Amino acid sequence: MGRSQETFFKKQREKNRERKKREKLEKKENRRAASTGGSEIDWDSAPENKTMTKEEMDQKAQNRQETKD
Repeated sequence: MGRSQETFFKKQREKNRERKKREKLEKKENRRAASTGGSEIDWDSAPENKTMTKEEMDQKAQNRQETKD
């Protein structure tokens, strides 16, 4: 009789594990569906980087111009 009880508890643990796994996947899918793609960054109000050299600033400006086109 003890053997069947162990088997029963084992089956219950397996069912609970599967249910928990399914719920976790559902939550993950819901979060992914409701995601807005992260937080918006307001680059205009961000502090200016004063450590860049003139060449780096020129390269950055050139990259910005290329990405806008």
